[in-house]
Amino acid sequence: MLVSLTRVGASRQRFDKTFAVVGVKPDVVTHAFAQADLRLGGERLRVSAGVPGLFAVGLPMSWLGTRPARGDVFTELASVLAELATIAERIGGVLVPAGVAPAPHPAVPGGDLHVLEVIGSVEQEVLCNLLRSCVPALIAMTGRGVTVSGGRPDRVGSRWLAGSTTHLATRFLASTASDHLDRVKAELRRRDGVAQLDRMDISPVELPDGGRGVVVRCLESAPTLAAVRAQALVLSALAMRARRLVRDGRRAGHEPQRTLEENRARAVADGFRARFVVEERPRGQTGRRPETSRLPARDAVRRLLQETAVEFRGLDAGVDELAPFLLAVDLAGLGLRNAAAERDLLTQWAGAGDVELVARCRGALTDSNAGGPLLAELTAAAPGRVAVVLGEWRRTFADAVAERPPKRTSGRSAADRQQRRRDREAAR
Repeated sequence: MLVSLTRVGASRQRFDKTFAVVGVKPDVVTHAFAQADLRLGGERLRVSAGVPGLFAVGLPMSWLGTRPARGDVFTELASVLAELATIAERIGGVLVPAGVAPAPHPAVPGGDLHVLEVIGSVEQEVLCNLLRSCVPALIAMTGRGVTVSGGRPDRVGSRWLAGSTTHLATRFLASTASDHLDRVKAELRRRDGVAQLDRMDISPVELPDGGRGVVVRCLESAPTLAAVRAQALVLSALAMRARRLVRDGRRAGHEPQRTLEENRARAVADGFRARFVVEERPRGQTGRRPETSRLPARDAVRRLLQETAVEFRGLDAGVDELAPFLLAVDLAGLGLRNAAAERDLLTQWAGAGDVELVARCRGALTDSNAGGPLLAELTAAAPGRVAVVLGEWRRTFADAVAERPPKRTSGRSAADRQQRRRDREAAR
């Protein structure tokens, strides 16, 4: 008996989970980590060093398309992080999330790097351009300021990206096919001064096994294992959405570069407090200039999550797995504006002193439960409001219907012809 049929499935993915070790020299930490035999799924893991004091454990390419698969991977990853924390303590250091600073150490912000596998150059192109349009919302939903023990809350949207000199806003890629990519790079270098695609927030990459992938490097380092899981789920859903677009013969839109860069800057500066500029062209009026309006970043994130509801259902994603984002988006409207996000949780822990901050951060990085400490603490403090928010999202996922592709016509619209002409010119 046929139980279910999946026409658009999940891609494999990998990520580098970033963390900081304070209180001991970085080269001592690097040596200690190199001696450890860390394994996930039988495969040995590597711990790489970047900015002094910042380290990353690399998850191998894995399939996270079902809840049991995610549960197995994140349970093992929690054990790996617990072992790394023990090693750090043994050599006199303390393992904390990137951007968290027990006194008297300075905070070291960082980001988690994600890689999504794709099938072919067309899917790679579509996913790059789809993620490009989502960058401001992704930064707003994952960014945070630094957390200093006893210090005031940092209201910057993403302290890591605000101080970065190695990140560029992603450009539209007309093609990532091998025959066209060199010409696309040359055009971006000539027109925009972008000499290296891998410095962009989103970029195409060739995988070690010869396959193709897309790198996402604009997500701030998650302070909890539950947030890493939510990040991976959102990116996996967007990869499935790109695959659906390719299957239906569609492509991702070419949004204005200036608007995207300005919205990105707003997200980096203000996070959920930002207001994005949105351009919308009236239906059936291709000759008119698009109308602009302002959209709160919180609403932009909510729209992104709603538009991928079908994909979340295909991934068997529970609302508890996405709770770090869902609660941050909707609990503010129910009276919990300064207590609904993980950055608020970090502020509370920092206010209780170094010992509490270090202990709670270690627990958050080694807690493999979906939703993590944020869901647990908010459920205890405001069970009714949490149930309302998660119940609404549960219905949203259950009732979601896949967008039907437009009917094909024999002719092409003027907008289609103009778009194809621009793409051909960019690929030359």
